[in-house]
Amino acid sequence: MEKENNKQSIKDSVLNAIKSGRAKMLPRWHFVLKGVLLAIGVLLLAFLLLYLVSFIVFSMHQTGVWFVPVFGLPGWFSFLRHIPWILIGLSLLFIIVLEILVRRYSFTYRKPLLYSVFAIVLIAGIVGIFAAPLHRGFFLSMRFGGKRPPRPSIPFLDNFYRSFGFQRLDDVHRGTITEMIPAGFVMENFGGETSTIIISSGTRLLPINDFEVGDTVTVFGEENGNSVQAVGIREISD
Repeated sequence: MEKENNKQSIKDSVLNAIKSGRAKMLPRWHFVLKGVLLAIGVLLLAFLLLYLVSFIVFSMHQTGVWFVPVFGLPGWFSFLRHIPWILIGLSLLFIIVLEILVRRYSFTYRKPLLYSVFAIVLIAGIVGIFAAPLHRGFFLSMRFGGKRPPRPSIPFLDNFYRSFGFQRLDDVHRGTITEMIPAGFVMENFGGETSTIIISSGTRLLPINDFEVGDTVTVFGEENGNSVQAVGIREISD
């Protein structure tokens, strides 16, 4: 009974405040517009997050960094050293902002914070891995060896893709085998530059001794001039 009286008292107080002009009722369209803008913001931010995560995966494929952990502890050290930490930090910022926006919906604020954050990270990671190949068309449409791209230049995007996709690292190299030689093979990267890959008895080969011209490979090893003493070589699907 007391609870019902309290509800009635609150209702009467609100109605009296509206009648006296101390409180104003907002029109329905105000709440509809607010909801629409919130939904657009969530969708836009989610798209940017998925785009960024998929690009991170794509750039690590292009440089070969994605594949070097298979070469053991040194490979893992190289992997962690060459991860695009700036882009990962930006992705984490997007996740935080997206979490703040999503928490405004009733189906999320009733759940523990850790659950919704984990769900966002999991979805972004899975979609990012599967969507990574979509960047390849844009990447290949840029300049290679001085050739003009078959599309108008987009300065920001061109620089973005070139900065992360064209990185030449000191110990990770990706390219296509163009010539087999007694000491190993010659490899050409996406920029048209060639390197001589030297294979020794200690080089780890995946698959074992099964490389030929036209194969796309990731080579793990320090570069010295125009040659690389390979610690490990892994054939990858292009």
